[in-house]
Amino acid sequence: MTVLAAWLVIAAILLFGMTLHRAFVRRLNHGVDPSVRDGTDPLLSGILPGLALIGGLATALGAVHLLRAEVVLPLAAILMILCRNDVLTILIDLSGLAMTSARAIAKGNPFPLLAAVAFIGLACLLSVAALFPAGSADVWAFQIPLAQSIVSHGGFVTPQIGSNFYGNIPLFFNVLFASTLLFVDHWFAAGLLNAVIFLAFLLLLVSCAHRWRAAGSLLVCFLIAFQPFFTSGAAVPLTDLPRSCFSVAAVLYLWRYLETSRPSELVSCALVLGGAVGGKYTELQMVGLIGLALLPSICRGKLPLPLFVTCLAAFLSLAGYWYAKNLIVLGNPIYPFMFGHPGLSDQWMADYTLELGRAFDPANRVFVTNLTTRQGWHDFFFIMHDWFLDRRLYAIVALILIIGGFIASPRRIFVLVAMTAAMFIIWYVVMFNHIRWATPAYLLYFSTAYIGASLMAEKIAVSKTAQPGGFVFDMSVRLLAGRRAVSGHLFAFAVTVAALVVFCLPAAKFIYRPSGQPYCWMEQGVMDVLIGRQKLDDFLGAQREGYIIYRYVAASDLRTVFQPFDTCSTLYAAAYTGGRDKGWLLRPYIFPQSENDVDAFIKRNNIRYFVRVTEKQELLADRIGATKFALAEKTISRMLPESTLLLKDGFGWELYRFNGFPSQ
Repeated sequence: MTVLAAWLVIAAILLFGMTLHRAFVRRLNHGVDPSVRDGTDPLLSGILPGLALIGGLATALGAVHLLRAEVVLPLAAILMILCRNDVLTILIDLSGLAMTSARAIAKGNPFPLLAAVAFIGLACLLSVAALFPAGSADVWAFQIPLAQSIVSHGGFVTPQIGSNFYGNIPLFFNVLFASTLLFVDHWFAAGLLNAVIFLAFLLLLVSCAHRWRAAGSLLVCFLIAFQPFFTSGAAVPLTDLPRSCFSVAAVLYLWRYLETSRPSELVSCALVLGGAVGGKYTELQMVGLIGLALLPSICRGKLPLPLFVTCLAAFLSLAGYWYAKNLIVLGNPIYPFMFGHPGLSDQWMADYTLELGRAFDPANRVFVTNLTTRQGWHDFFFIMHDWFLDRRLYAIVALILIIGGFIASPRRIFVLVAMTAAMFIIWYVVMFNHIRWATPAYLLYFSTAYIGASLMAEKIAVSKTAQPGGFVFDMSVRLLAGRRAVSGHLFAFAVTVAALVVFCLPAAKFIYRPSGQPYCWMEQGVMDVLIGRQKLDDFLGAQREGYIIYRYVAASDLRTVFQPFDTCSTLYAAAYTGGRDKGWLLRPYIFPQSENDVDAFIKRNNIRYFVRVTEKQELLADRIGATKFALAEKTISRMLPESTLLLKDGFGWELYRFNGFPSQ
């Protein structure tokens, strides 16, 4: 029921957002002929700006503590009634898309059916993946608590959670998470919304092609959806992928504006850019890059002042709140960087700045990031090849498509290529501490590849005869002639078989050879759960350390449990039981003051249960510190003779009930 309820809520959010966006498009493009490319285009391209508008509206309500179901529902109903013509237009366009696809399939065109199957199948897979509690502690330490705090307060407080740093940074995507948790109180809803943002970005990318959208969607799946760099984290409620999708979407809308000169495209760019900047400080780089890309239009007077003001208002309405709040409350719009960090010690900031400014892995600290030197450029190109290209089929295909698109139409793709290069350079020079900070650059790289492929397809489609000296176009004419010579249904059959082989052969092999995993972006064992070979609880019990123990603790409502060996114990216990912490476990940072304090510590904290870990002792001692580890072992050894073993798992975890000290 949770899955169904979450999908219904998100479907309602999407319809509401697309309705608001459609109303904006209709007004912004008034007098433009045609106002949109076709009826399908707003369906594919309107989801992310719609979500941005939802986030902006939720931010406005949260600022005055009115982000509550009893306020949101009537307001949404009123706006939907006022925009009823836009709702009707969306429904008409959906039915038109379905009928057009059905006619194309009946004529022997397999691509609409394959595209629908690919996206529906991907949505189903991500829905299942969202049911798996994330293995990242950041989800349970920050992202979900932030969203739950917004829901419980009906808006924003300072700090939002008990962390001066994470409680005061921009929270646009946590507001979107909160919009789902407002109606479905389960972390699954937040993960599913993350997956929907990813799918919406893929649809936006598909819409950028003037032709062959259905066929192009398969290329999008091949380039982006079926590789681990992006899809493995699509259903995890972290903000890295959604802010990357919003940031790159801003570039795509900018490209669409330069192609069509439609005002709505630039305003959509401002909306999603506002969402990206409202979600993370690092996306401020995109404001500068897009500003540089628009500078020629501004200098030539091709960008009307009313449109510029509208875009500025759209951007500030989404991103401005977080920076204005920090400026007023903390005296620093980009707290805690550059202008001061009240609430955080100078030493904490020094350590954090040092961590951000160098590679996490000590082995990568040998690379020179100063591009004013020859060695810096050498190391930059080495990293580009070794981290992003070497032995990566998707990336190599993308590079070929970018080069082909540049040959076919250099003027139209230049902006995308230049911005991709600039984003990689900024990442390497400023944020080289981890590859995940390069997610927007890498996502734009594959997006540019897709647009390069679409430009080549356009060039081929309009070339009626072989171009003088143009080998590619000569071959395209021959291929088109061969395509016409083949029966339509035979062509459809061949394309279907090829698609099934590329996308489904790994899964088919897995059914008969279950020793491995079919897709590289899937966690080991997930496919067993999907096909019903293994139950979800059994899988998580086998794959997640402590899952069985924490589920038992919550199911039996045990209090208070001493678990000093897992620094994220309270977070994972909440994650494995719906995202709520009811105070089962003693906080992991609470220890006896000394060996003489052990008995008093046990009585003082009313410890009735404890977890003993019998494996990886050296690793645990290093993780929590040798002194604390010794105190934890002393405490457990003091209780162990008077305890009863309740449960043990396959990771060396044992749960005991402490029966109390014997009476004297």
